[in-house]
Amino acid sequence: MAFYGGAETLIAKLTNYLSSNDIEVAIATLSLAPEISEIFKGIKVITPNQHYAYELRSTGLLNALGTLKELLALRNLIKSNISGFDVLNVHNFPATWATFPNLWRKPIVWMCNEPPDLWNNQNPSLLLKIIMKLVFFFDRLIVNKGIDEICVSDEFNCNRVVERYNRHPNIMNYGIEYDLFSKSTGKNILKKYELDEHFVLLHVGVLSPQKNQLYSIKLVQNLKSEIPNIKLVLAGLGGNPYEKMLKEYILKNRLDNHVLFTGHLSKEEIADFYQTCDVAIFPTKSQGGWLSPFEALCAGKPIVVSPRMTASSIIERENIGVVTDDFTKAVLDIYKNPRRYYEMAECGRKWVKENLNWDSFCKKMVEIFYKYVPHELD
Repeated sequence: MAFYGGAETLIAKLTNYLSSNDIEVAIATLSLAPEISEIFKGIKVITPNQHYAYELRSTGLLNALGTLKELLALRNLIKSNISGFDVLNVHNFPATWATFPNLWRKPIVWMCNEPPDLWNNQNPSLLLKIIMKLVFFFDRLIVNKGIDEICVSDEFNCNRVVERYNRHPNIMNYGIEYDLFSKSTGKNILKKYELDEHFVLLHVGVLSPQKNQLYSIKLVQNLKSEIPNIKLVLAGLGGNPYEKMLKEYILKNRLDNHVLFTGHLSKEEIADFYQTCDVAIFPTKSQGGWLSPFEALCAGKPIVVSPRMTASSIIERENIGVVTDDFTKAVLDIYKNPRRYYEMAECGRKWVKENLNWDSFCKKMVEIFYKYVPHELD
């Protein structure tokens, strides 16, 4: 846990809910950054003696093999501390692998924020294709033999779980911190970054191929002749080869006056940027980023999302944002016809407030846990 992102938000809300309802809970993690330790104050956090520094990785096979040391360390951490608990709740890869085989005979519930993308090579050789099939077979074996329940956030991820594991998971939408993202003013951000005179596109997320910031930069390249004052804000942690590539592309194409890198931001700063932007864009691929579009809607801002973004099915069903592969056309239409899209965003704001509640999410998770633990319902 290196920073307070979506996965950390989910875990913080769930553990605090459990604790406040007198259910003993502990977090087992290989690292806990000082900036988020305060969030888990009062919650037992189990970490190893050896520090594991955060490193941005994809979930491809070669990277998975590179995390073998961390996987074994996580398994040892579980093994040393699981005896006093009734249920093991695992989250993102490689936590599922770290629990196999389940020698402790404890029920395991997987909060599948996203099925692991175990292969990133776009043009694998025949040998790599064979290895890939073996890895997917192994992953399916681990999940179907070792995981008792799977929970997902939406229909998109439900379909992926059914396709990969031939199992029907529990669907439970995450909650959104509505008060935080709806009440910010954004005034400090406007002054600090001199955004007053710009048409601001906001792309929130760690700089990575899955978040697809390169697409957003090319979008600005396409739109700058139509919208001369366009400014893209890339709000997220960088410091990796992908960020270097993005900056090289920007310099090569003379886009440096149109793109702003903020680095990692606090949630309060992100809330300010949502209030400040004109459009929040999410060309995200099929890994992560579920909370961000709904956070933008809390601020009443139009959103444009990729059909592959995991929350796209909800956004399209409720008609609270634009779901498309043609971001150029969508953003230009919002620029020319803002009233229509701000009315759509206002409907989205109301829908989020009424439907995406953390207490509701946590209550459903507890009901899943209690399926495996003798108890008396209140």
